[in-house]
Amino acid sequence: MIIIIIIINLKFTVMGNLSKKALVKAISCVMLSGGASQVLWAEETSSLPTIILHAEEDNKKADATGTYVKQTKLGALGNKEILDTPFSVQSYSQKVIQDQQATTVGDVLKNDAGIRVTTNQGHLNENFKLRGFDVNHEDMSYNGLFGVAPYGRVPTEFLESVTVLKGPNALVAGVAPTGSVGGVIIANSKRADKELTQLSASMEEKGYYQSGFDISRRFGSEKEFGVRVNGTYGDGEHYIDGMNDRHISGALAADYTTDKLKLNFDSYVIRDNRDGGSPAMVSMQNLTNVIKAPKGDINHFRHLEGYTNSRFAGLTGEYQLNPDFKVFAGAGYIEKEYSGHLFGTRMILTNAQGDATSQYYRVGSKEKNTAANIGFEGKFDTGAIKHTLGLRADYLKRKYSQHEGRGATPVDFPTNLYDPSNGGHMPYSYPKISPLGDNDYTSYTLTDQLSMLDDKLQLIIGARYQNIDTINFQKKNTKGQYISYEEDKISPSLGIVLKPFGENLSFYASYVEGLTEGATLTDQSYVNDVNFGTTFAPYQTKQYEIGTKYQTDSWLHTLAIYQIEKPALMTTKFAVADANKKTQITTDDAEARSRGVEWSFSGKVMDDLNVIGNLAYIDSKYTKNTVALKNKNVYGVPDFTASLGLDYAIPMLEGLNINTRLSYVGEQYLNNANTLKLPDFTIWDLGARYKTKIGGVNTTFLANIDNVTNKKYWEGVFNDNYAIVGAARSYKLGVSFDF
Repeated sequence: MIIIIIIINLKFTVMGNLSKKALVKAISCVMLSGGASQVLWAEETSSLPTIILHAEEDNKKADATGTYVKQTKLGALGNKEILDTPFSVQSYSQKVIQDQQATTVGDVLKNDAGIRVTTNQGHLNENFKLRGFDVNHEDMSYNGLFGVAPYGRVPTEFLESVTVLKGPNALVAGVAPTGSVGGVIIANSKRADKELTQLSASMEEKGYYQSGFDISRRFGSEKEFGVRVNGTYGDGEHYIDGMNDRHISGALAADYTTDKLKLNFDSYVIRDNRDGGSPAMVSMQNLTNVIKAPKGDINHFRHLEGYTNSRFAGLTGEYQLNPDFKVFAGAGYIEKEYSGHLFGTRMILTNAQGDATSQYYRVGSKEKNTAANIGFEGKFDTGAIKHTLGLRADYLKRKYSQHEGRGATPVDFPTNLYDPSNGGHMPYSYPKISPLGDNDYTSYTLTDQLSMLDDKLQLIIGARYQNIDTINFQKKNTKGQYISYEEDKISPSLGIVLKPFGENLSFYASYVEGLTEGATLTDQSYVNDVNFGTTFAPYQTKQYEIGTKYQTDSWLHTLAIYQIEKPALMTTKFAVADANKKTQITTDDAEARSRGVEWSFSGKVMDDLNVIGNLAYIDSKYTKNTVALKNKNVYGVPDFTASLGLDYAIPMLEGLNINTRLSYVGEQYLNNANTLKLPDFTIWDLGARYKTKIGGVNTTFLANIDNVTNKKYWEGVFNDNYAIVGAARSYKLGVSFDF
């Protein structure tokens, strides 16, 4: 069993008022691996000098509210100031993560109501929809690399920031392994950029407790060596009645930094166990009207169990040959697996009274991925034009095994949406795990970032050549051969930034493309299709965007107008079967299109009052060659969303802040046929934090209440006709100590 010494240290800190030297000595690093523990004592330190690493400090510069990081890493484009980027980019800071007690990337993205979730609050898999298109958990990026993020969801305890690049962008990110084009979500790891010893603990309403540590040190005569280690342990009833979660993670970030050479090593281990429950996704395909939502903490799967496990290690480096030329390379390797009933938590309603049928599953998968990149960046001038030329190669090997078919034979059971049964059980047998895929993604990117007229005019010109080579070992074509696929495409991009009125205001326009692996028609629903077994060419998604950004010491505004066009499948039914007894034909001639306007803002209304907000309007439709769906709205995309957050520092009591957030989500269709529509809803969250000193130790107390009114609502759409039950009211108390 994992030994958490943090709790003991917290007790002694508060009760004993120990000296700083003794407290530092008492800090223990719990290295978590396979249920065993090692205790490493921190070296005694009588003084903690301030270390300034200019490259890292630049990345931490935030807006006036501390919400958004002003500069972020954008793949092939390197480090970019948000104001100089011709795309819609938001990078949430570590301050937001800590102040809101956000435990996963999904919690962080609640700050933007326009980013819709397509899985329940607390689900072990976090999926999203951006600008009308999906971003699945398999396509989360970690430190700019696809394929090496943890399985299912990314915890925040080892993250420095979370960057969201809205819309498809093959230039920056390349091909997402499972085809997401709604945007790019990048989880950025913490670095040893400051001296830190932090202990934290939190408790949630139903009894879930989590504690952790975060320790950062620099060593060497020039402080060139850095180490940051953190770990977390959580256990207890969580989110819904009777569901128990156990979360264990440990992460290590080390670096060697000089004026010329920079090496970063990152590793993490994450284990999530779930037992006794899961939130539900509810099908209304048999109904003529949307019925009222149940309570958000009802447990519809009381016998569910499952786990996920992820282990990663990676090394990146760059060398500055001279002030104008640098080379870089990196590689990472991950092993991740899951087992049990993690998804498919579905109920199919049979009537408006909430009667339903459901199933318990048992599935499993193992995955081994290797990601790597190499390249250079050079700066030179041609007359009055400054160039930053970049060339890089990226590679991802994704090799995975999975349960055959649907896994172990599912166990059916009757239930009710409002009064769940206690029937059913997990299948007693275990599924056979067999090789499923062996995929290679290779790309080469050439970019030229041009600047002229004292940076008042900036251009980004680039293209990425991408090759996709896949094998599916569980699917065969009509000739009995494994489905294989190899295609390549070139994705060009162009961006322009204008600053005619000074450094605080920029106007931009861009054209970018995204690339999605072509679909293969192997599902049994296509067995009578003319193109059964066919793999289509990669889908090229196109985005056009114009916008403006305004940034001062007090405010940051971003306004964007965009259009996205994505190819889609369409199926045409025959009136009479053809000579080969085929009854339909499916092609990739259809198209889904999203058009929208987004405005996000953050700033200081007055010295004691901060505001953060966003509004988004979107029109997402099927527009081309879809007889049945033409001009229908894409399901799960509300036409209007908005959120507003306020943070007020109480003048009468130094260190006390209260905050609140209102999130509005408009109506959204539940299915592609547009016959069912989920009602709109507004959620109110409330929080407070108090910063003080206890025994000379910087201490922060946190309190958050989500969904203050305990509103019952349908939060969004998982799949055609499947609605997500909104989360119930939840309370969370936390404390952190910085030594």
